[in-house]
Amino acid sequence: MFSTRTGRTLAVSVSALAICGLGLTACSNPDDKSASGASAEQTLVLLDNNETGGYNPVAGYSRSGDSPVYEGLFRLKPVSGDTSTKPVDFEPLLASGPAEPSNGNKTWTVPIKDGITFSDGTTFGPEDVVATYKAILDERSASSEAPNWEMLDEVHADGDKVVFELNIPYAEFDHQLLNGIAPSEAFNFDDLKPAEDSDLNTKPVGTGPFKLESLRADEAIFTAREDYHGGAPELKKVIYRVNQDENSRAQQLRGGEGDGTIMEPALAQEFEGQEGFKVESAHSADWRGITLPAGNPVTGDQAIRNAVNLAVNREAMAKDVMKGHAKPNSTFLADFYGDAYDPTAEIKHDIAKAEKLLDDAGWKKGSDGIRVKDGQRAAFDVIYFPNRDHARTDLTLAAASDLKKVGIEVNPVARDSKSVTREDYAKTPVMLGGGGTPYSVDGQIYSILHSKYAEPGAGAKWDNGSDYVNPEIDKLLDQARVEADQAKRDELYRKIQKLYAEKPAMLQLVYVDHVYVERDRGYTHPDAILEPHAHGLNFGPWFNLGAWHK
Repeated sequence: MFSTRTGRTLAVSVSALAICGLGLTACSNPDDKSASGASAEQTLVLLDNNETGGYNPVAGYSRSGDSPVYEGLFRLKPVSGDTSTKPVDFEPLLASGPAEPSNGNKTWTVPIKDGITFSDGTTFGPEDVVATYKAILDERSASSEAPNWEMLDEVHADGDKVVFELNIPYAEFDHQLLNGIAPSEAFNFDDLKPAEDSDLNTKPVGTGPFKLESLRADEAIFTAREDYHGGAPELKKVIYRVNQDENSRAQQLRGGEGDGTIMEPALAQEFEGQEGFKVESAHSADWRGITLPAGNPVTGDQAIRNAVNLAVNREAMAKDVMKGHAKPNSTFLADFYGDAYDPTAEIKHDIAKAEKLLDDAGWKKGSDGIRVKDGQRAAFDVIYFPNRDHARTDLTLAAASDLKKVGIEVNPVARDSKSVTREDYAKTPVMLGGGGTPYSVDGQIYSILHSKYAEPGAGAKWDNGSDYVNPEIDKLLDQARVEADQAKRDELYRKIQKLYAEKPAMLQLVYVDHVYVERDRGYTHPDAILEPHAHGLNFGPWFNLGAWHK
């Protein structure tokens, strides 16, 4: 469930009058009326920090089933209680039952539901699943999703089923099948366009509970589908209005111009206890950590890598920097991975041990307190992305403060994320966020740790951002992803975690919570999911808008 802090609420009759009296957009703006006939009571206005458009699942939209328009074969199950301590579970959505493995986990067969239509009125069937995944795999799409499917060779229909043929016996393939499905008619395989040029980006067609009614650069309006296979939604219209300035969005909420948004923890605190608002914190598998590139003369030294992991105070970062909306973590494995996680393998904060390790490795403090070895100062830049989230900035500064205490100098450097090249990643530490496909341990850590991604040009430019090479961990990673026995697979991951703690690749710091502020409109919504790195107004309370009810 969400961790929720709620202000007092008025009686319903008084509340409704007060909300309209304040001039809430949902109550007073005539533009909020549409052909759907949605009343103010049935309309939700969300203040978005992301641009509109880009609604193509082949280009990464709805990767985790996070969309009012698209649905995947399976959906993440909501979790009652603390999502950060419970293993992830799934439920069929467009599938009519579980994915069945055969051929030693190299073939997976998924039965498909019938009686479902797309928002354009066409019938959903196995051919649409096949076409969507074929488009992801097709090099002409230049799909950002393709690296997540490197184990998939072929997909084809077999009657009312879809069959996935793999090139390895991938043990948790069914954990991957969350991507939104588009109609086969959207893909012309005789002349397939790059995903970024597809009409789906601005004219999405899906099986979900809402459809796009209108689109502008600053606003997207979605209306409910009365023919939705899960039943007509009680919410009839959802309006996403773009405002990338967080303080301005907060002012809009206070002024009655919206019903919800995502916020950094420090600003969200201002809404705690305020009448009519709820501050909701969703746990996530979204990590923050600093790469330690092998190509840097300081961070490429394993003694430095070990020492910085000992020197930082992750508990203080989670409590003070993140205002309690984070969990300390040093190894990427975490308790939401169940028995694959060993809490005793976490790297503990120990300044004395860090200093001794550096001394023994020949890194001696100079007159200014900064360590030097063979003429090389223990100093390096850390690139962070202020255009992404405040946590990256604040955690970078906190790490720099902690490392200075042991004689390591960090120079934070602000850059736009799009400007950072592969060459930058190869030589300069970068504060990263990750966890894009975290619903299996393999999906979370394989591209962070496997040395195949240390090869020039392999994977995304941030994959294995430290160019880490550990043959023993490589071997265990490859064994674990094909191990069918859950207990044996968990044991392999515990071994990986222990080896990583002895020889860390990065300075992993925390798993962050995603914090949302919601105006209490009297609706009930499903419990939280464990959120991936992606977050925003398709997550949090709004992950499944079709299930909102009063």
